[in-house]
Amino acid sequence: MAISSNNAHLQAVLDDLRSGFKRFLLVAQQANERRRIYRATVWELNNLTNRDLADLGISRSHIRQLALEASQKGRANEV
Repeated sequence: MAISSNNAHLQAVLDDLRSGFKRFLLVAQQANERRRIYRATVWELNNLTNRDLADLGISRSHIRQLALEASQKGRANEV
């Protein structure tokens, strides 16, 4: 009996570790996706001319803030 209860405890610990690792991977994937969106947005806006940005109502000083907002959209639905 002692051996099977130890095996059950070990199995429970391993299951907890697996689920924790899966959560870690999911969070890392979501962070990578947000980082990709941020970098793409900054790159695209930085490549616009000042006139194009003015037509959109965006100043160069707001590009990083806009990219951050773009990368954070939908974050409430994650995890």
